[in-house]
Amino acid sequence: MPEKFNIIAHRGFSEISPENTIPAFDLALKNGFISIEFDVQLTKDNIPVVIHDENTKRTTGFEKFINETKLSDLEKLQAKNNFKFEKNDYKIPVLSQVLSRYINKADLHLELKSDEDELSEIVLKELMKYGWLENLSKLYKKGGITISSFKLNQLTNIRKYNSKIRTAWLVDKITDENIKISQDQSINMICPKAEFSDVHQIDKAYEKNLKVRNWGVKNKDELIKAFTSGSSGTTVDWPTTAKSIIDDIEKNDE
Repeated sequence: MPEKFNIIAHRGFSEISPENTIPAFDLALKNGFISIEFDVQLTKDNIPVVIHDENTKRTTGFEKFINETKLSDLEKLQAKNNFKFEKNDYKIPVLSQVLSRYINKADLHLELKSDEDELSEIVLKELMKYGWLENLSKLYKKGGITISSFKLNQLTNIRKYNSKIRTAWLVDKITDENIKISQDQSINMICPKAEFSDVHQIDKAYEKNLKVRNWGVKNKDELIKAFTSGSSGTTVDWPTTAKSIIDDIEKNDE
């Protein structure tokens, strides 16, 4: 069982800054949250960029599909996601920008979002180029890197190229079957949705030397469920509020 419950800034400090942008990541670090989750997809010219949706409509107001658009065209957009900021500091980041900016300053939880078979290899090359594979720091420590995905094939592709990097499978629920699959595919962590976090299944995962963390926390009740289930942590859009809630629970338990 984990000694500490860790708060991961989901797409950066996305409650108060546009998700998956450098300002959102900087705000997370400024507020003491070194663990940052973000999404990566490939452009038409095979450049890994940091964005969640398959198109840019929700975050930029302009509909461009990532895999059909060259980086030079994406760079013209501002991913403000309905925040009313005057400054134009909210471009869709390229992965290299994130990796170079936060080396030894953050613990990155990088989600492989799109389907391309080459995505995993391209991302690994970027990680190697910017020094993220030199130490493979422990989970939730500065310099840490965890590759996550809902897509099992992306994680198995990662394993073809690197046997040591930490991988995390995002699932709705932990089941006996996906525990076995995780073991068979040398996956290190299994990540159930917070509302389905189950103490007994999490215990089974730990018994098989799998780490566990949550995703999809929508409210206080789901955060508390994640915390009390024995998970090692969760992603959340509102990390400061989440930390305060957890701190209060821990104080009351003393």
